[in-house]
Amino acid sequence: MFLSPKKHILSNTIFAAAILRLVELGSSGIIRLLVRMGLLQSHFNVDDLAAYRFQNGISIFILILTATVFMYSLKKVNTYVSVIPSEDRKDMAQLQEEAFGENNSALTAEVIRKLLRIWFSILVGAQLMYDISSSLYTYFLGVLSLAVDNGSVDSSVRYAFIYNLTHGFKYQGMLVALLLGIIVTAIFLDDKVLKIIAYIIAVLFLISSTSIGMASVAVMGDTIGIVWSSVIFHVMDTVGLAVLAMYMRMRYHGV
Repeated sequence: MFLSPKKHILSNTIFAAAILRLVELGSSGIIRLLVRMGLLQSHFNVDDLAAYRFQNGISIFILILTATVFMYSLKKVNTYVSVIPSEDRKDMAQLQEEAFGENNSALTAEVIRKLLRIWFSILVGAQLMYDISSSLYTYFLGVLSLAVDNGSVDSSVRYAFIYNLTHGFKYQGMLVALLLGIIVTAIFLDDKVLKIIAYIIAVLFLISSTSIGMASVAVMGDTIGIVWSSVIFHVMDTVGLAVLAMYMRMRYHGV
């Protein structure tokens, strides 16, 4: 059977997850800025540890909200599907195709349910693994920073080089999961555009991780390094997901 063409459960759920990721990214950035400026000095130690702990708390909270959004959407689909007995769903789908034709939903309710489970595994399961590995990577950088003589220019340059070179590994697993989600969705939708975009993003990420050095920007008297692999990942993880959701909503009925 098909869902109503006006119900965009999958795209709405992915869009909500993207907004939550954007809120997480923005909140973490604000906290880091406040800690760097010393505005949290009366309550916390003014160092990266305060920002690190808050980021972990925000990540856990956003992960719980994302899981809740997906569970709610899955419950909605299950409710719609349960109205029709399992033995009658195939016949119902044929009747809907005959009655509505091109105005019918682009995917069956069962396929939408499977895609919701796939994206749930990515945006909750893989995200949890990413958060854990990200914490370990932060710990690694802390140990590396202690091992580097910050007073030496050569040591600082080497540290920046190692930081930029290894940063891609931090995002690699999660990015692969996101790209696989896009490709699987494209396969169900028979959408070549999504496949090509996924391949382009993969190539850009590889190039940024292996061939492009850090850029530096002066902000409020501090020099901040920009890692391009990080930029590509976070754009993909937030704006990219939102654009994907809007693209599916506008191009396909009921997805």
